[in-house]
Amino acid sequence: MAKKEYVCNKGKRSSIVIEDFPIEIKEGSTFILGFAGIGLIGPIIANTLIDQLPDIQEIGFLTSEYLPPISVFYKGVLKHPFRLYYSPSQNLIVGISEVPFQVATAYNDLSRTICNWALSDDVKAKEILIFQGIPQRLGVIDEYPVYYAAEENMIKKLKDLNLEIEPVEKGIIVGPEATILNEALSNKLDAYALFTPVLEIPTPEGAASIIAILNKIYKLKIDTGQLIEQGKEIKAKMLELAQKAQEYQRQQQLPSSPKEGYTQYFQ
Repeated sequence: MAKKEYVCNKGKRSSIVIEDFPIEIKEGSTFILGFAGIGLIGPIIANTLIDQLPDIQEIGFLTSEYLPPISVFYKGVLKHPFRLYYSPSQNLIVGISEVPFQVATAYNDLSRTICNWALSDDVKAKEILIFQGIPQRLGVIDEYPVYYAAEENMIKKLKDLNLEIEPVEKGIIVGPEATILNEALSNKLDAYALFTPVLEIPTPEGAASIIAILNKIYKLKIDTGQLIEQGKEIKAKMLELAQKAQEYQRQQQLPSSPKEGYTQYFQ
């Protein structure tokens, strides 16, 4: 197999800003990126890692002309919508984008900037990981299996770990996640993606399934109990709303009083 060349250039309209960070990023880190896609599993996973990795620190942010006009704040404190964190003990970089990019042309610029920084002498990351939901439009999801698509080096690593995940036989990835993977195919980063079924609303149970796999791959101890409970609450709320909608529809169809000659209304 021919060696890959480092051909990843910085984007013209995006840049990564690293603030005053006293800890050096160790060579060979894993870069985990959580984008705001369907089911929001990316931000849910990233936020859970940020909340539970004890030594993780915010190190900087990505700024871009393509970011939509949306501000993010927590408990009244303004935050950059695309932030970067680092855990020295796990050698994990976590990027979280809590706003969707609405301009398709932004993605190539974004991916070049991210990969350029990840491969720079200050970082020298080894692999990059993204997540994407498999949309389920009907019903409620009862199980959340995890699938993967990866470069050959990563496929061997995942198989050697004997994880309970299967490859996606055929499919496409869209959005910023796709351009990150495409960029990594032509540079030195080993890239892979993890997938799970999601609804068109936040799906914390799907995020929990992926985190359980990350725990095994990177020897983490991230607790997913709260995410599973959140998923149950969302399911219960969905069922309640569906029942109310059906009741409302039934009431709209039923006459206020039986018409003459009718003893019962059949739908």
